[in-house]
Amino acid sequence: MDPSPTAPPSAWSAPLYPLAIAAAYRVLGIGSPDAVTALMLLNAVFLGMIVVGTERLGTSLFGSQVPGLLAAAVVAIHPLFLYYMADFWDGFMGLAIFVSLTAGAVRLGRVAESGGRIGYGHAGALGVGMGLLALTNASYAVSYPVLLYQAFRQTLGVDRWRLAAIACAICLVVISPWTMRNYVAFGRLIPVRTGGGLQLWMGNPPVSDGWLEQTAPVHPYIDRAERKLLLTMGEPAYNDLALERFEKELIASPAGYVTSCLRRAVYVLVGKPTVPRRYPLLINWRWHGVFLDSLLLNASIALLGVAGMVAARRFHYRQGVLPILAAIVALPFIASGVTDRHSLPVRWVLIVYTGSCAWMLFRWYRGRSGVPVLLGSRRGQTATTTDVSA
Repeated sequence: MDPSPTAPPSAWSAPLYPLAIAAAYRVLGIGSPDAVTALMLLNAVFLGMIVVGTERLGTSLFGSQVPGLLAAAVVAIHPLFLYYMADFWDGFMGLAIFVSLTAGAVRLGRVAESGGRIGYGHAGALGVGMGLLALTNASYAVSYPVLLYQAFRQTLGVDRWRLAAIACAICLVVISPWTMRNYVAFGRLIPVRTGGGLQLWMGNPPVSDGWLEQTAPVHPYIDRAERKLLLTMGEPAYNDLALERFEKELIASPAGYVTSCLRRAVYVLVGKPTVPRRYPLLINWRWHGVFLDSLLLNASIALLGVAGMVAARRFHYRQGVLPILAAIVALPFIASGVTDRHSLPVRWVLIVYTGSCAWMLFRWYRGRSGVPVLLGSRRGQTATTTDVSA
């Protein structure tokens, strides 16, 4: 917004990924090829964390490496994930931490379920991860109650609440230095970042139909009048102004806001099929204004993912609260505004279930044909057609 040394303070983004960019630029030169390469390598590490976390989660949920490996392979070649690996924003860092936390919470739940003991160190590690995730992308905070429930719900007695309290306390300790910085800079309590009011205003009529990419002409980065207003007022006051604009439109047309939320719920699942995408592997086949290849890919993942959730329940696999987690993590963007980047965590959960759906469908087909089925479990467990029928 203002590249001068006298620019006003900012809390536009959570600090961790900007610090990573700053470190690369400080050491290797601002915008230099070496700095860009280093940031690309960092995002490649995040992709590796996501792929490994996907396999670990699938194996933990279904007792076999096969569904986890199938889902990990889809993540590794999915055009959306490949595209955002090259995006210098917090999306990939945040998703990598979220995947690790989800896999860790499921693992802790399994330990308690089998009679193992969860220590305070486990709760502290979960709290540190939650704090780092909040300092990367604060919208994930809505998922924390679900993650804590998944991790500690099998723990007996008062220990359940004590462990959850420790995790929450550690999380607050991790984010507190940034919160204090914001109070010193702005004179008001801003736990992590500004911008919620702006996203609500830009993500709803009459500015847009819920898809944020079409709001670029009125964004302060593009619109000179809005940028001048932001720099003059400061981020918190400008965010308050944007929130007031949204509230006026909401009062004038509450039904329009509900319609916009429903539309965004569809966008989270299948994107906006009328928007061209420069994603790898997509050719952008167009028919009557709809890009068929992206629509087919996203719709297939959504349908197979939901089918995998239903099939996992049908065959009595212990999913925990993973389907609820997928819904919860999308709520901030369904309520405000959405792009493909915001849908990454939901798409990831759907891909996990897409791998399991393909695996369960194969097992079911082999069972119907009377051929014994090998699960491919890490522990060498096998299942026969009788197991599949059960």
